[in-house]
Amino acid sequence: MNLEKIPAVILCGGKSSRMKQDKCFLKIKNKSLIQYQYEKLNKIFNKVYISTKIDKFDKKFPNLILDDEALYSPMLALYTSLKTFNDSFVFICAVDMPNISKIEIQALFEKINLSKAVIPKTKDGIHCLCGFYHSSLSSLCENFLKKDIHKIKLFAKEAKAYELEFKNDKAFLNLNFYEDYLKNV
Repeated sequence: MNLEKIPAVILCGGKSSRMKQDKCFLKIKNKSLIQYQYEKLNKIFNKVYISTKIDKFDKKFPNLILDDEALYSPMLALYTSLKTFNDSFVFICAVDMPNISKIEIQALFEKINLSKAVIPKTKDGIHCLCGFYHSSLSSLCENFLKKDIHKIKLFAKEAKAYELEFKNDKAFLNLNFYEDYLKNV
């Protein structure tokens, strides 16, 4: 299996409530964060999709995955993304992780034979919204949603995700607060 043949999905349908503005449109290297992530992942994967609630990008991106429900939940975004594909691993990455690079992605990819989910782990903990998930896990997502459980860490535990340790915390930094953005861009 080749890394580039696996689909990649950028999750960007969240509320951005802690940021107090839509993270997708924050500027990084003179581009919107979504454009920056899309271009970076397009150099690694043949096909990059964007998971969102609505097309807020003026049809700039051809491959959108729209959530089935209005609910704001990373579990829903993961479910909608995984059920889009048949018998395939999918690389999932939150839009607010601008420091992820091909080095980390390749290291995660090299472990996909160990589990149906491979996610990074650093001293800060596990980073569930970055990693490889097999599309067959969509049914587990659906079960969590039916039980109104939205914690991706619980899902990763249930899926027996392989946690690959990394020393570089900065690669998996989430821009959750505006201060994070100002300090790290």
